[in-house]
Amino acid sequence: MARLSHRYEVVRGEHFELAGPYETGQAFVFEHALSHSYYHYADTGDEQGVCIYRPHELIFQHDSLHYREDRLASLQALEPGGLLAIPYPALWQLMDRHPTLQTAVETLTLQNKRQVNELGRFLGMPAEMRFQKFREMHRTLLHRIPHRVQALHINVSKRQFNRFLTKE
Repeated sequence: MARLSHRYEVVRGEHFELAGPYETGQAFVFEHALSHSYYHYADTGDEQGVCIYRPHELIFQHDSLHYREDRLASLQALEPGGLLAIPYPALWQLMDRHPTLQTAVETLTLQNKRQVNELGRFLGMPAEMRFQKFREMHRTLLHRIPHRVQALHINVSKRQFNRFLTKE
């Protein structure tokens, strides 16, 4: 996989994937950095967090990889470090040659679909419950995730997030 990937050095806050067609899509692996995906709504300027990724996770948009749909989420590095990017067509070639990789991608696809469903349930909770659950789920990473990003992922304003922090 490394031979078909491009390696980049990234800086904190750098964006890597914007909405676009399958042919230009890429899967990513951050070597030592946290990252996150989020939706940006151009008409309102609002943003909604989707997922926090730990280092060494294979990150891809499953609808884009499997069904050639446009990617909807953007990806951002939360820390500096190395990044491997592999184009979707090259990833498909590897999956065809290596059944274990195919199985791993299928497993991640199912996990991604579950995360999307869980996100809907999560966002249906009251704001304070979302705050507490998010802090519980990511307890070991909180010092590495900026407050702005934490607020984005629980869908509250920075001001409301700060109020919850003072209660903690």
